[in-house]
Amino acid sequence: MKYGPQSSSILSYLARLVARIVRGIKDLAPAALVLGCQGPKVDKTEKAPAAVVAPAPQPKDDEPKPLGNFDITFYYVVGEDDVKPKLPAVAVANDNAPAGEASLAAIAPSERVTLYEPKACTPIADVTPEFESQLILQGTGKLRDGRVLNIWGACGCPNKPCFKVTPNQWGTGGSGKPLEPFRTVAVDRKVVKLGTLLYIPVLEGQTMPGRAPYGGYVHDGCVVANDTGGGIDGHQLDLFVGRKAYYAAMSWRGGSHSWARHVPVFDGSKICQRKGRQVSRKSGSI
Repeated sequence: MKYGPQSSSILSYLARLVARIVRGIKDLAPAALVLGCQGPKVDKTEKAPAAVVAPAPQPKDDEPKPLGNFDITFYYVVGEDDVKPKLPAVAVANDNAPAGEASLAAIAPSERVTLYEPKACTPIADVTPEFESQLILQGTGKLRDGRVLNIWGACGCPNKPCFKVTPNQWGTGGSGKPLEPFRTVAVDRKVVKLGTLLYIPVLEGQTMPGRAPYGGYVHDGCVVANDTGGGIDGHQLDLFVGRKAYYAAMSWRGGSHSWARHVPVFDGSKICQRKGRQVSRKSGSI
């Protein structure tokens, strides 16, 4: 097959074009090989991220705050009939009296002391010294006629301390609030503020002596600081138990109250509540 001059020019052009393409591919091959062997550049100055440290656990908001360890003592309303007076002195009959002359053994009357109210030193009652001593110790007492007395304190009357007659069945605390068996505690105001709700774990789950509404129930550990006392010092709580018989009934372990020594006490504001005169555990608290 014959080609004309024009066909020869076209073929020559195509040959030169193919040659140029082949040379371009040869030139690109080494560069592509180098780039393929190189990995991504790493900035060696970049610092590794800091290790993640878990935050320290925070205390739960609903947990009661510890106040320390306390010694728990107990007090109650002392009844006038519960305190036995000392036996009166008995005069011995005169055996040397002349025959036929009668001689009677004279019995000395029991000693009595007068209790006074502080205002105008009004007499309240005449009682035995033994009852007066217990009345001062417990702070609250009940006379035979049913009146309930609270210790008042120093006064200018012939016999002191003075006392006040209270309308409350169990007496009145230093805060002016009525005493409630197993719910009122007397405190040292330098350590625990009056009116503070407290939680005492050692009481929780224990059945209180007596009958409803003042006893016979399982305690939830909640009490209120509504009283004070001259003999209470530092980390001591005096739990009001109502009656002397209840005091004896609370010697749970080995016939003593050693179970109540050096026990932990907590601020009860988060788990305890007070509604009127009633102190109890908050619903849903731990």
